[in-house]
Amino acid sequence: MFFIKKLRQANYQHVIPDALLIVLSLYISLFLRVGGTPEMERFLPILVSYLPIFLCVRLLTFVFTDVYLMMWRYVSTSDSVKLFKAVLLSSMFVLAIATLVPGLEVLPRSLFFIDSFVLTLLLMGARLSRRLLYEHRSNGSTKFENKTKTIIYGAGGTGRMLSQRYHSGAMPEIDLIGFIDDDPKKLGKVIAGSRVVGTREDLSKLLKESQVTQVIVAISVVSPDLLRKVFEITRPFNVIPKMASNESLVRDNHRGTIDIVREIEIGDLLQRPPRMMDLESVRELIKGKRVLVTGAGGSIGSEIARQVFSHEPSRLFLVDHSEFNLYQIDKELRLATHDVTRVAPLLIDIKDKSAVENAFKEYSPEIIFHAAAYKHVHLVEANPLSAILNNIMGTVHLLEASKLVKASTFVNISSDKAVNPAGVMGATKRVCEILTALSAKQTGLRYCSVRFGNVLGSSGSLIPILTEQIQSGKPLTITHKDMTRYFMLIPEAVQLVLKASTIARPGDINVLKMGEPVKILDLAHSLITLLGKSIKDVPIIFTGLRPGEKMFEELYIRGDELKTEHPDILTIPNGDLAPSLTSTEYKEISANIDKMISFSQAGNRESLILLSQLVRSNYIADKTEKDGEGSISNLVSFRNNN
Repeated sequence: MFFIKKLRQANYQHVIPDALLIVLSLYISLFLRVGGTPEMERFLPILVSYLPIFLCVRLLTFVFTDVYLMMWRYVSTSDSVKLFKAVLLSSMFVLAIATLVPGLEVLPRSLFFIDSFVLTLLLMGARLSRRLLYEHRSNGSTKFENKTKTIIYGAGGTGRMLSQRYHSGAMPEIDLIGFIDDDPKKLGKVIAGSRVVGTREDLSKLLKESQVTQVIVAISVVSPDLLRKVFEITRPFNVIPKMASNESLVRDNHRGTIDIVREIEIGDLLQRPPRMMDLESVRELIKGKRVLVTGAGGSIGSEIARQVFSHEPSRLFLVDHSEFNLYQIDKELRLATHDVTRVAPLLIDIKDKSAVENAFKEYSPEIIFHAAAYKHVHLVEANPLSAILNNIMGTVHLLEASKLVKASTFVNISSDKAVNPAGVMGATKRVCEILTALSAKQTGLRYCSVRFGNVLGSSGSLIPILTEQIQSGKPLTITHKDMTRYFMLIPEAVQLVLKASTIARPGDINVLKMGEPVKILDLAHSLITLLGKSIKDVPIIFTGLRPGEKMFEELYIRGDELKTEHPDILTIPNGDLAPSLTSTEYKEISANIDKMISFSQAGNRESLILLSQLVRSNYIADKTEKDGEGSISNLVSFRNNN
């Protein structure tokens, strides 16, 4: 099969030219070895008689070493190395034949060494000539009146490959002005056919004087801070920077010109430098285990399901009350495996206690990732009792069922809004953290919470809303010019959640470090530019804080969090519970939670007062402010009066 596949892949239009060059090389090499002496007349008939064997050996070697996958018009240095290796390998076979086959022993062995170098020069010369001819024709025959004047930011490996592509004539509509690079040693040098014409400080001048209309950031690992600075420079000139697509440049280095650059996405402006992650401990936790994910159809839950599935659990149970969302993630994971029994979709509402218990009794999950929650602040503020039932009562049902089947690990996905909660959503998530810690204290098992801020790409998140407003021509609505938020990409957040689940101790709250907070206004400006609009043309309206919103999100309660083995994961030992919590106090907290749930089921808004009292209880070890932005007491008053 391997040989047949190689034979089918080869581009045979180059075989005949190569065959002629192989014959010519042998003749030239013989002439160089013996000159015009009588030996020439003696050796030449021998070479001619065995020529078909030599041709077959060399050409077949070229086929199986992928020489005929090269495109001559894009031939590169790496192709030259590959060609030389193929010639050398085929020469070894030819030399072996010349040694073993009777009648060929009279030929001088040096002839074949000379032939190797001559043949390499001829083959490479033919290919290089084809490339030069193609570039000449492309540059001469294709005329573009309005070429795209382009600057490449970064004269490193990625930038060099991009420059080579443009100079090959593959994209004649590009007028490459040159490089800019922050290394002053490169200034003025010619790299891959393009001159380094300046540094980032010179970009504004180049955009103005050279009328540059395209800036391509060609850096293998580019920081969001650098991208934002490039945006600040190009924004006044209505130029939207792009990024070199490293993968495409490498994959298609001598095959076509598609996807060598891509648009910058908002995630590129927020993504943090990648860190090495030891996932072996995650694999040890999950492999061969029965894992259940709640909210599996949501943005966080579905990514947890994907990453958990990659670590080979014996079965993965997907829990969601949305039929469509559950169908989507179930279909995606089933397509990724031949064993469809490994994935089990469970259409369950976690508010239904009997349905939760029956599922746990039937499947006995060992590890639970609880991501199901009502999370949109303004909807929760408008429906606080529903949030208490879904977020708090649902968590109670899951924890009780987990204890029933003695699940070893329960990971509650929490939120930065649980810190000094300003509204019902944050308060309910805070109570879920308390419930998880209480269950850990009761069972001694690894029941823990993981807290992090906003993620890009989640349903109903800020970016899609702003994008829709910009594209529809509506004014942007932003709460306040100074409002900041933490952001993280969903895959990174989930990867850290899984890692945190391996290092957490019973009752811990693990806090994911999300870098520096981002001003929403700056994010909006970048998004306007990304969508090809001018900031002057998009009005921004500041609407003021809504109920439940905070100006600045917080991730830490007490400030005495401990470091862990991972630099982006901190831990609050024992969660929010006071270390001296007695069994009587534990029962009192549980009774108040049960009472709050009963009030919510009856539609009694007294449950909001209990919620406020609970998150400000003396049983909790933090030292939060009792009023103001860090309290939900104002919200309770507002709800009771309306």
